[in-house]
Amino acid sequence: MKKRLVIYSGTALVMLAAWYALLFVPFSKDHQEINTRIQQAQARLDEYHRIMEQLPKYLDTYKNLKRSMSKLNEGLYAKDQILDLFDLLHKQAAKHGLKIVEITPPIEELLLLNSIMPGSQKPPFLNLGVKLQGSFADFGRYVRFIENADFYQGINRCQVTKSEDDNSPINHLIAFRALIGYSEEES
Repeated sequence: MKKRLVIYSGTALVMLAAWYALLFVPFSKDHQEINTRIQQAQARLDEYHRIMEQLPKYLDTYKNLKRSMSKLNEGLYAKDQILDLFDLLHKQAAKHGLKIVEITPPIEELLLLNSIMPGSQKPPFLNLGVKLQGSFADFGRYVRFIENADFYQGINRCQVTKSEDDNSPINHLIAFRALIGYSEEES
């Protein structure tokens, strides 16, 4: 009888060990993986909540920076004003029968325009050089237009050259100081 008890007990232990190995060990590994995923998800949620708590402060800072940038940009000259001035010079040259070869604002002056602080009492000026080709009379009318324009602040240089070839056009150069923002077109 003792032998049977030992056999039954041994069989029961083997069956328990088999059930443990087949059911509990995989379940515990899955349980451990699920716990690890839960902890990672909780860490991500905590990070999300931390970010969401800082979001209003970030948005306020962003709005303040945007407002400051807008105020600074209001004080700067607008590139559109310079482009409008160039467009006006081109239109008037064509109107006077001249061909613009080149317009050259010195890069140092463009950089200097960027350094003028908003609210500064200094108006934004730019020295321009305009190279043209055409007749001398047309160039004279073009210079008269520039001298009468609102943006004109004074002439720096004027040059007329003609090559030895009689068929080549006359080359003209006018360099002047322009006030940015006053490029109203005359009729």
